[in-house]
Amino acid sequence: MFKAKYIPNVITSTRILCVPCLIWMLFHQQFERSLILIFFMGLSDALDGFLARCYDWKTTLGAYLDPIADKLMLLTAFIAFVVLGWVPWWLAVVIVARDVILLVGALYYHLSTRQLKMEPLAISKINTCAQIILAVSLIYAQVGSLHAQILSALMAIVVCTTVASGTQYVMEWSRRASKIAQKQM
Repeated sequence: MFKAKYIPNVITSTRILCVPCLIWMLFHQQFERSLILIFFMGLSDALDGFLARCYDWKTTLGAYLDPIADKLMLLTAFIAFVVLGWVPWWLAVVIVARDVILLVGALYYHLSTRQLKMEPLAISKINTCAQIILAVSLIYAQVGSLHAQILSALMAIVVCTTVASGTQYVMEWSRRASKIAQKQM
């Protein structure tokens, strides 16, 4: 029997299923459709989180699925943007490197402490929002008028929030691991 608490997971899963459609639309120059799709994908990220928090529809699956959906959506989009020539390659490298560092750090933390509770930091949420805004803006720039300085400013914000987010996660996990190690002594 389907329970309402699974609605956020359904929304998140739908976002994952939309990723190949988005990439296909981008490479087939269906920019209006891809703009609508990525806009709704971004809104779905906010909606599933809102529902999970406000109605206490949190699940363990959702705690892992939501960041996976975000990363899948944004990493593939930014790699596509590099291939399409919309962003410099180093921007995608910064975004991908942060996620690789977080993945390796999370695995190391889990192996060291036998714990890993998925808790997104505030800066991480800001970073995801900034990346979604930049992605929407890049696609919008293909169908409408958007000043290059706005895109440059958004790229700078994404770089800053990406670096800050990665740094804060590493510091937080290091602090927690140190605290656990002290308790075990």
